[in-house]
Amino acid sequence: MATYLILGTYSNKGAKGLVEKDSDRREAMKTLADSVGAKFLDYHITRGIYDFWILIEAESFDQIAAINLKAKSADTIDKADVLETVDINSIRKQAKQVNYIPPTE
Repeated sequence: MATYLILGTYSNKGAKGLVEKDSDRREAMKTLADSVGAKFLDYHITRGIYDFWILIEAESFDQIAAINLKAKSADTIDKADVLETVDINSIRKQAKQVNYIPPTE
């Protein structure tokens, strides 16, 4: 399973819902992940250029893409940047085997 960090911003409609409604967004994010067979790990509202972040484990990127598509189609988020965590030891091992010849040689 891969772990994905989604950094997002709410649309005006989404922000209005946060202010006017009392829905439990953490539970909503868990339900969203569960609905595609992914595992919800964490969710937080943030201060800064992003309004929230979600941490999810999933078997494939397709599950994450489906979550984003559904949320965007509901017009509740404007932006969702997805980062996939990586295993640096695996990358380091592969990098040691790369045969690269710089253009200056």
